Amino acid sequence: MHLAFIYLLLVLVVAGSCLLQYCGARWLASLAISKQNHVAIVSLALCALVLAIFRANMVATNCCVLTVALFAGTLLSRQIRSAGALATLLAAGAIADLISTQVGPSRWLASQAQHASGLAVIQFLAVSIQLKGKLVPVIGVSDLMFFTVCVSAVRSLGWPETPALVVPLLGILSALGVGLFAGFTPALPFLAAAVLLYSYASRSMEQDPCRSY
Repeated sequence: MHLAFIYLLLVLVVAGSCLLQYCGARWLASLAISKQNHVAIVSLALCALVLAIFRANMVATNCCVLTVALFAGTLLSRQIRSAGALATLLAAGAIADLISTQVGPSRWLASQAQHASGLAVIQFLAVSIQLKGKLVPVIGVSDLMFFTVCVSAVRSLGWPETPALVVPLLGILSALGVGLFAGFTPALPFLAAAVLLYSYASRSMEQDPCRSY
């Protein structure tokens, strides 16, 4: 399989997963909180049932990863009431992700992914695809969860729809781009950097409109 095709496929999987999270977050935001809770309970119960029946099915596990990330991210985003709270959460997540990829669970899971048993575990923790007969984890549930937190929180903080999607997505895709050439790369620092830089730049423009000329 041509390397360029593989890279394109990975980009499409990551972008598609993030777009599904964004659409799901927008839909949930249109519902009352009580209804969001009911939808979450029913959806997670269905995920448990699907996994019990189709445990080894990649489509089933991918759907469950996306569902868990969506509802966990939406729940967490409810606690974000200010730009400062979002910045604190993203900074903490980025630091934890950096540590985890060096000496923590992420590093252990990455090494275990080289073995069949490790792949079985990772299938439940990441959106995965089949490449050359092997299961390849593409984007983790925690990355998707933080992406959902970002798009939900920045929309509630008044960001326009386009940057609310594009800025976090560019952060995730930047991590993927670096990872394709440098190897296993944590995504949350890139996500945090993209969101915080845009937030700082937009606030600076509001405080000094003359800079736009």
